[in-house]
Amino acid sequence: MIKVQFIGRFVFLACAFLTALPAVADYKQAYAYFKQGQFEKAIQELKPDLDKNPDWEFGHRLAGLCYLGLKNNALASVELNRAIQLKSTAFATFYGLAQAYYNTDKLDNCVQILNQGEQYAKASEDLYDLHHLRGTVYYRQQKLDQAAADLAGAIRIKTDDWLDFSQLGAIYFNQNRYDEAIQTLQKALSLKPGDTATSGVLGKVYFKQGVAALSAKQYSQALDLFHKAGTLTPNDGYIFYNTGEACLFLANYADAEKAYTQALSLLPRNADVLTRLGLTYERQKRWPQALDAYQKANEISPSPTLKDSMTRVADQLKKPEEKKKH
Repeated sequence: MIKVQFIGRFVFLACAFLTALPAVADYKQAYAYFKQGQFEKAIQELKPDLDKNPDWEFGHRLAGLCYLGLKNNALASVELNRAIQLKSTAFATFYGLAQAYYNTDKLDNCVQILNQGEQYAKASEDLYDLHHLRGTVYYRQQKLDQAAADLAGAIRIKTDDWLDFSQLGAIYFNQNRYDEAIQTLQKALSLKPGDTATSGVLGKVYFKQGVAALSAKQYSQALDLFHKAGTLTPNDGYIFYNTGEACLFLANYADAEKAYTQALSLLPRNADVLTRLGLTYERQKRWPQALDAYQKANEISPSPTLKDSMTRVADQLKKPEEKKKH
């Protein structure tokens, strides 16, 4: 499972003036600072009116979102919780508080507050933010069915966020839904080319499909899938080991040798790789190399089968006619 970190998109208010204020000019200036991203100045403008009017829901909401913009999650939580206590009906209040909880790894609280505010998510952007953040939290919690439902819901609304596709593709992989995983992960990479986490999962999908094709004796198909996997995850020795297996079954010994050699560079103490490399040499009647590979494998993991292989190759080396050929 790939690991991701949610990067919260900041919530900008798009709401009407909700209650009468004693100082309209101050409110307008605070809101202007907020829209400009000057959050500290906005807070300074709000403080006098909040001191005079502690039950001003909109003021607490705006202050909370300013603190969120300043990455002060503790004060953001205080202000936004106060706005909710004052019966806020703006989804921005709940979403902002959920972000603060997410940023401090309070994932259960994040989901709880999103569920509480879901009734106020009416606009498509609000619905997207709801599904995106809640799906990400469920993903981190390994609640895959709930995560898949929310991420799919987010994608139905908006199709340009690579993270939604990447996470949903990883879920499909873990659910063994490989065709859907490939399609979804490819979309993620088209939106964010070169993302290593996404390409790593896609490589695993191709590898799993390749192993299935290999087991079904569909060797050419397996080779194609292993090639795709190796392109995406070139440091996985097991991909090259299985590539060698497919080549070996196709009697393509030169490519099998190349694949096993690559696998050995990544898995230098793997007896299975050395054993299969020895067999590849043996099939090519390269007796000294075969014996050397078998001996190294036997040093790592001794077995009667390897001893039989060494004896068999040693007997070939004793034959004069074979000595002349090599």
